Amino acid sequence: MATSWPKKRRLIGAKVQRLDGPAKATGKAKYSYDINRKGMLHAVLLRCPYAHAKIKSLDTAAAEKMSGVKAIHPIKKVGEELFWAGEEILGLAADTEEHALDAVRAVKIEYEVLPHLVKEEDALKNDPQTVSPVGGKRNNVLAAKEAASQGFEKGMADAAVTVEGSYGVPTICHQCLESHGLVAEWNANGELTVWASTQAVTATAAILAGHFRIPANKVKCITHYMGGGFGSKFGPDIQGIVAAELARKANAPVKLMLDRASEITAGGCRPSAYGKVKIGATKDGKVTAYEVDCYGTPGVGLSDTVTFNALPYVYPFEHKRKHVRIRTNTQLQRAMRAPNHPQNCALTEFILDDLAAKLEMDPMQLRLKNLPQNDPNAMQNAPHSLPALRHTIYTREIEIAAALSKWKEKWHPPGKTPGIIKHGIGMALHTWTGQAVPQRNECTVIISADGSVTARTSSQDLGTGQRTVTALVTAEILGLEPEQITLQFGESPNGASSGSGGSTTVPSQAPATLRAATAARDDLFAKIAPKLSAKAEDLVIERGKVVDRASGKSWDWKKACAALGEEKAQATGFWTAAESNKPENKDVSSSGVGGVQIAEVLVDTETGVVRCTQIVAVQDCGMVVNRLTCESQVAGGVIMGLNYALFEERIMDRVTGRQVNPDMEFYKLGGIEDMPKILVYLHDMPERGVIGVGEPPVISTHAAIGNAIFNALGVRVPHTPFTPERVLAALAAKGGGQ
Repeated sequence: MATSWPKKRRLIGAKVQRLDGPAKATGKAKYSYDINRKGMLHAVLLRCPYAHAKIKSLDTAAAEKMSGVKAIHPIKKVGEELFWAGEEILGLAADTEEHALDAVRAVKIEYEVLPHLVKEEDALKNDPQTVSPVGGKRNNVLAAKEAASQGFEKGMADAAVTVEGSYGVPTICHQCLESHGLVAEWNANGELTVWASTQAVTATAAILAGHFRIPANKVKCITHYMGGGFGSKFGPDIQGIVAAELARKANAPVKLMLDRASEITAGGCRPSAYGKVKIGATKDGKVTAYEVDCYGTPGVGLSDTVTFNALPYVYPFEHKRKHVRIRTNTQLQRAMRAPNHPQNCALTEFILDDLAAKLEMDPMQLRLKNLPQNDPNAMQNAPHSLPALRHTIYTREIEIAAALSKWKEKWHPPGKTPGIIKHGIGMALHTWTGQAVPQRNECTVIISADGSVTARTSSQDLGTGQRTVTALVTAEILGLEPEQITLQFGESPNGASSGSGGSTTVPSQAPATLRAATAARDDLFAKIAPKLSAKAEDLVIERGKVVDRASGKSWDWKKACAALGEEKAQATGFWTAAESNKPENKDVSSSGVGGVQIAEVLVDTETGVVRCTQIVAVQDCGMVVNRLTCESQVAGGVIMGLNYALFEERIMDRVTGRQVNPDMEFYKLGGIEDMPKILVYLHDMPERGVIGVGEPPVISTHAAIGNAIFNALGVRVPHTPFTPERVLAALAAKGGGQ
């Protein structure tokens, strides 16, 4: 059926308070960590203390005899190789956490310690081949990926001016406030229920069903609330499977939630990217060619650490690119809010400001001169798509950001501010997709005779406001208020849904809710029209009532619903990427956004301390559904990006191969006093339909801050985080800070 958003909108696009705010503020909301079942056991994992080792012997006899121990589940066995410090060896469940920890310490295990590698630069000098074999080879340094556009050589030859630089971003760790884990419980019928901290409720249930080889309907995953995922929680993981195994062996519920050190060292990380970049341009600032030679580590995995085909980032330069993956004896990378885009952004945006400085040009004008053009074919065939609008969107967003930040008043040539405390302003651009997913997403809306309305979906709310979006869309269609909608949320039996990743939840779930509420309304009309002496096609909904357009009669919502008698009106709506691409559904949801951020900083040239004072974030996300939570998403992304810029860095010790800052004391995160003033502007484009906004605002913050520091000092601090040590080192290399 054809689907479209209402032309007149009462709630969509307005600021609606989060429906779960009171529950979270009062502690009524129960997270996985809060679940305590009768007779529940507590589980912990034994982890390898070495970056590379082989298990020579493993004896659990003493541990099994320890007080309170109920079950042990092996993950690795004697003779197996371990490839990073923190890799899981076995799980153990006991009646208390203390007994479980005591018992794990009683496990007798002997290792053969093997050579390891934890630093990318060491591998480039000498590949020690310390990782698991791929194709029979243990290479730490994998074969380079290389590509070039047809016009690169000519573009570089035609350049009147060239600039070169080396830039980098380190590996950073996931720091979900609610750590990974779940509570697992089996019933007498062999059915498994888990209360999981996951951003993929149905996938977590499906993975567990597959592991235990039981029907999918015998596994239920519940995630009513969760404390952050950011890409790191798409399944039960090892700890979830181990908890379920222990629960089955012990015939008792088991809670296994990671402690803080394990969360940091095993919960996933954003990979590093370091690169040499060269750019060529005409004297008036038109870029003719871009070249990058970069490397980074995905840990023990094989993934790229940049989005290779998106270098250069945003801009359509003639290019030559090379990327080398370096496998290290460290934990595996996982998706982290906008995977690999911040790396691409740094390797592109930093050198643009360096080029602008050499040309003695305002870097905003340099960017305006080099923006991608609107694609003529897209303008003809898909006029609301990002390719058709990219030049228009970025130009307008830069204009908005310039006005909000007072760029013309505040920008100055790099390093041209007097005194010890230097002011700087910088900018950067980003993009993201954010479309509906191929998988089916469902929502069911039920209208009862007492006028109550239930919206049911298995989809999860990571704290982004998806609950409120579902209620808001339902209420918009039915003429009600969001708080009048009862939500059944985050339980796998409630229908099909995809994981919350890639900014895909709202563009997948909101149209499904739109369809469900619309069809449930029509079902209501069909069932009550005869009892109201009306025709179903003449009935419409106005705020709080049902109206017969033919007679002019109206009924209060509850009175109209009472005509249902013992019946219910209900419908299930679904949405997929394929549905969004059907001509009859155009502009319900779409793909592709642009964003611009401008940062201001003050840099103390005596101490090297950087203080970010303001960030302007202008973001396109198509049609805004809930302006309040959308603005909150953008501000949250900026905060994460600021941490990436100024604080976060995983520090590995070459000798031990272990992370030396797996905590919240030495793994730095900004506090409330470190936060700047954040000005969020939503570039609302309702004609494009709904597009996700979770990922994009985190991408360019660190690059904008880095460029602001360059503007303040007149010298590039090339690597994040921009710590006092790195700032002072850059000033020393320049020859002073005055």
